[in-house]
Amino acid sequence: MIIGDNCVIDGVNIGPNTSIGDNTKLSYCNISDSIIMSNCILSGKLKIRKSIIAANSNIILEDDSDEKVFLLGEGTRITL
Repeated sequence: MIIGDNCVIDGVNIGPNTSIGDNTKLSYCNISDSIIMSNCILSGKLKIRKSIIAANSNIILEDDSDEKVFLLGEGTRITL
């Protein structure tokens, strides 16, 4: 597991094989086997597995959800 500089992490379960880039904000997520690049915001009860989330992406989950797999380009914004 690698966590970059200036990250804000609140109520998050970070599993194995996970890398989180600088200046990323995570809240109430469950993440494993994934790469979250710099300047991302992930919020909500997300279960993220085997994903690559490019820099400057936002994923906001407003409802409970099943496990998700993402391959997102830079600057992507998703509200689920």
